[in-house]
Amino acid sequence: MNELNIRPMKEEDIKQATEIHKGVVREGLGQSTNYPIEELFRSFIKKSPKTCIVAEKDGNVAGFVVGSIKEWVFGVERSGWIEMIEVEPKVMGMGIGRHLGDALLKIFKDEGIKEIYTTVEWDSGDLIAFFKSIGFNKSSFINLERGL
Repeated sequence: MNELNIRPMKEEDIKQATEIHKGVVREGLGQSTNYPIEELFRSFIKKSPKTCIVAEKDGNVAGFVVGSIKEWVFGVERSGWIEMIEVEPKVMGMGIGRHLGDALLKIFKDEGIKEIYTTVEWDSGDLIAFFKSIGFNKSSFINLERGL
């Protein structure tokens, strides 16, 4: 693999991150891809700039991870959360996701975080396997949902 640069996400990266996101989730979007993902990226960068990271390869964003540090969520005193991790489909399987995950876990460790969480759809076998490969296991939480 050519040189991979792991660095904080910047405002200028949002367009490429958005394209990666749309490419990764295209099948699950239903009728429209016109939702404000760019605003979500801006919000995360503003709230938690340390935990929003990109992997840059050949001068382009090849993947990203968006994390956050939360206080007293669901009775957990202080925890790290992986909100999104996505890699450009053309370069999946090259270890980019692992580099991003490792970089975020190091940031969490440096911040004194002891517990890290994420949410994965139960039938996302590849994503579950990825998280297991970087040390995640099932949590004691049960995800509940209610439609309106």
